[in-house]
This record gives sequence, structure tokens and C-alpha cells, in this order.
Amino acid sequence: MSKLLKQASFDVIICGGGTAACVLAARLTEDPNVSVLILEAGEDANNDPRITTPALFPSLYDDPQRDWQLLSEPSPGLHDRKLHHPRGKCIGGSSAINLMAMVYPSKTGLDTWAELGNPGWDWKSMAPYFRKFQTHIKPPKDVEQALGIDYLDGEFTGTDGPIKASFPQTLDPLQKAWIDSWKNLQRRGNPIDGVGNGGFAVPASIDVKTGKRSFAGTEYYEPVKGRPNLQTLTGALVERVELDGSSPGAVKATGVVFSVDGKQHVAKADKEVIVSAGTFGSPQILELSGIGSAELCKSLGIENVIDNPNIGENLQDHLMAGPSWEVKDRVQTADQFRDPSVIQKALQQYQETSSGPLANGGGHQFAYCPLVDFITPEPKETLTQLLDKHLPPPTSPSSPPKYAAEELHNAYIRKIISSPDETPLAICMILVQFHGHLEPVKDKMSLLAPDNYITCVTQLSHPFSRGSSHISSANISAKPTIRPNYLSHPLDAEILGRGILQCEALASVEPLRSFLKPDGKRLPEGRRIDSLEEAIEFGRACATSNYHPCGTCAMMPVELGGVVNERLVVHGTTNLRVCDASVFPIEPRGNIMTTVYATAEKGADLIREDLKKVRG
Repeated sequence: MSKLLKQASFDVIICGGGTAACVLAARLTEDPNVSVLILEAGEDANNDPRITTPALFPSLYDDPQRDWQLLSEPSPGLHDRKLHHPRGKCIGGSSAINLMAMVYPSKTGLDTWAELGNPGWDWKSMAPYFRKFQTHIKPPKDVEQALGIDYLDGEFTGTDGPIKASFPQTLDPLQKAWIDSWKNLQRRGNPIDGVGNGGFAVPASIDVKTGKRSFAGTEYYEPVKGRPNLQTLTGALVERVELDGSSPGAVKATGVVFSVDGKQHVAKADKEVIVSAGTFGSPQILELSGIGSAELCKSLGIENVIDNPNIGENLQDHLMAGPSWEVKDRVQTADQFRDPSVIQKALQQYQETSSGPLANGGGHQFAYCPLVDFITPEPKETLTQLLDKHLPPPTSPSSPPKYAAEELHNAYIRKIISSPDETPLAICMILVQFHGHLEPVKDKMSLLAPDNYITCVTQLSHPFSRGSSHISSANISAKPTIRPNYLSHPLDAEILGRGILQCEALASVEPLRSFLKPDGKRLPEGRRIDSLEEAIEFGRACATSNYHPCGTCAMMPVELGGVVNERLVVHGTTNLRVCDASVFPIEPRGNIMTTVYATAEKGADLIREDLKKVRG
């Protein structure tokens, strides 16, 4: 037994200490008879002020202490650009470093999860888990009325969950202008009910009482880390899962090999091993353990225990792009923080009252948009023509599916695009300049231009393009090879381009228009967007990830390209599971954090049920 471990074996070992892992550990150790070990490569950074102070999140990116600093391979659809992918490297994972926007999936999206062979994962079945993880906190009455926040009584509304979901506590005129502009377009959205489109305000994962980020590390892990049946090892890099393959088709996970400070150790698992290392880390651990493509394993000298080439495939991500516009003089945006005196004043306010600019999240202003909408002079028949042009009919001999579930995925997205209550695009306004075409991530968020701006970006919510993430070496220290294949499907480029045009059209809608400087500057400089062709080119040259990767250990039957079943058990094993965003079969329509929390809450219930069966 390793001297680092306080007992010879554990009922459950969790590989990773990120968002889902913290939820699982907290829920599973509610039973004092279940012992749990967390193995996390990063640190316990719950007291890091850059994490806890909401507005300081940009300082976490590209920091090797807090960010895995992953970099994709070139994407031909983006003119061969490589994109960085920040992933949280600490207890709480990416919920510790993200933008904190809490956006919810669509009803059709979750129902499609169930239709892909996952009973119990539909909208109605998942609603209790969305309620369970969060507590929605209403803003002051004047803010509530101005921003139209009257929807906190739906199926997804949380009242007593660990994560605090709050709204702005003071009204920014630009936030009100966002809502009023969409009202003038006769489109008012509801971010929680799962249908509809238009503008709305979304909550952020911020505790307004303390002014601090509310994330998995502080809300799930911190209150339970002292439980006698929970041990956490930080600085512990998981190398592989030990597998007993003596029973074909019923491989058993018996333990986990990990290293601390370069020294290898083994932890034994009596009942379960859960891989919860994220969209890029989870397939990496599976492949290093011998679960994956037999050809890949053989090429790297790894014994292949389960031949499943689906591991690491089905990668999906939200791509976003849009312009920044110069605002009129005296309109305040976050660009004012280039002034040291403004920073000092905000810091003093935050220290004294736990409020002010430093206590605010990065994005409350969202909208969902149909593909053919207020900016498109073409008739609705354009939709059908566009889809028929780029989507082959089912079982077309001239265009066979590129992956097993492609026809099902295409049918789902066609339904989204064709429905007036579903949307293939999300639009977000952020109150600062943004340089999406620059790398690394910090440069995107730097205040390079001397003037004040707002930015309007559109997000490709349901990409047709699929990518992959695979190991490149048998050494766990080697980063995975990430091929997102952004805009590899021609329809993605068309949809994103039309979304960029919608962003441009919003600049002429009142009252938002009245905040912009007439003939003002725009970023990136020299890029006008007056036609669909220019918008598509803008997307290829300037789009960046919204950092919502998912799908690489998809929850589907093997024949559809799946890695885990509806109980999150890896196909071909008896007690090895995956629980994080990698199991999403189809990407949710907005920021994925809320769906990660709900998935982990449901996953914890499934595991507890199965542990009781083992005991009983």
C-alpha cells in the first residue's frame, strides 16, 4: 500500500477532481459506508483570489498552475489556425476558471439524448437534477423588471442547491438596452423553459452575499473534504486504470496507477473506478489503459484490452465570432480597467462591500436566434434549400455517414433549424473589446485598443462538424492530439456566417444603437461585414472556441459510436464509468456548465443505486 493512502483500498476511486468529480465525491460520501478517493493533478485552489474574485478570471488562462494549456491541431476550416483550449487544473476544474455564465439546454436537445439509446436522460427526467444543483437568486426588483427576469418558476429553477445562480445586483444601461432592443424586434427569450428564442439575461455562478465565484470546489468539495470516508490527493497524475480482462466482455477495473512528484503509486478499488478528467482527459486515460482503438494502442505499445475506436471521437465544440463596436464617450464598459485608478477604486469597493465591478460575471446578455430571422430578406424556403444543399438524404449511397450516428445527429439539427421554437445560434453581448482571432487566450481578452467597446458574438450552437482527441504517446505527460475540425461541414460555415450578420444587424436596433459611436471604430480593424460571403470569411479568419468541448466518450450504444451506456458504464466493463462533459452525445445549445452539474448529480444517483445492489 502506498504511504500516501490512508487505507489499503477504496470503494470508489475518482480520476480527476474537476466539476463533475466534486459533485460525485460530495454525493457518494453522504453514505458513511462508502469510501472515496479523489486523484487530482492540480492543487486545491479554493482560496486563490483570482478564482474567487469573479472579474479576475482572465488572469487564470495560460497559467500552467491553473490551466492545462491545451492546443489544437490546425483546422483547415479556420485557415489552418490552431486554437488554445483552457481547461481548469485544480479542484473544481473548469468551473473554477470559466466565464460563470449559466445557460440551459433545450428540451429537444435532451429529448434527443434519450432517443439516442439513453432512457432516463430526457428533459423531464433531467429537470430534477437541474433544480438540485443550484439556487437561483433574484436581483433587486428594479433590475428584475428592467431585464425581464420573471421566469424563475419553471422546471429547471433551483431553490436550495449548492451552486448560487445570481443576476446583476445593479442595472447597467447597456444590459437594459440589450433586452429592450430584442423587445423591439418582438423577440423575448426564456433561458430556462427549453423552447423559444429572443433576448434575455442569464444568471452567473456568483454568490451575491460574498461577491465570490460559486463553483464546484467551494460549494460541493469544500464542505465535505473533512469527511472521514473521503481522501483527496492533489498533485496526483493518473497514468492508467488497472483492468482485469480475464472475463471477455466483462472487464473489471481493479485500481488506478498514478504518480506524485514523479513517483508511481497504485490505489486499489473495491467497487468502482470513475474517470472524470474532462473531454480531453477522460479519453486520454481510457486509451492509456488499453480501452480504445486496437490499432492506436498497438502503435504506441499499449496492450489493447477493449477494442473500441469510438473513444476520443465525436468531439463537438461551440465556435463563436463577431465584431466589437466603439461606444460613445461616457458610456462605461470594462475597457475602463486600463486606468489604474479605476482598478484601485473597484478593488476598494470589493474589499469593503463584496460588490462592484469585480463581483460581476463576464456575460449576462444572451439571445437565441432562428437561422432565417429579422436580418434575412430571403423567404423561409431558404431554410429548406440550404439544408437540402448540404445534408444528403438518409442512407444516400453517394454520401455514406462519416460516423455511426451522423444521420441521427443531422436529423436532430435539421429539426432545430426548421423549428420556430428552436435555434441553431446563440448571441452574446459582452461589455468589453474582444480579439477572438488572437492567440493565446489572454491576448483575446487584453485591452489592446485604446477606446471603449462592446462586443457581439454569435455561437454555433449545434455544429455538424465532428472532431477527435487521442493520445499521441504512451506517456501520460504528453498532451493529447486535438483535431476539432471546425467548419469542416459546409453548413456550419453558412450558419455561423448568418449568425455574424445577425450580430451586425443588432447594431442598428434601438436602443442599443444609441450607445454606439456613429461611424465609430470596430474590431478587428479593417474587417467590414456587409454580405454573407464576407461574414463566412470573417468566421474562418476570426472565430474562436467558446471553450465548451464535449462528446469524446459519448453516451450511446457502441453501434452508434458510443463509449458508455445510459448508466455511464464503459462498454465492455462492469465497474468502470465516465462522468463529465465527454459523455454528452450531442452538444447542448449553450454554455455547458449547467449540464455538467446536472449530469454529475444524475450520475451520482445511478452509482449509489448500483453500489446498493452490490452490497445487498
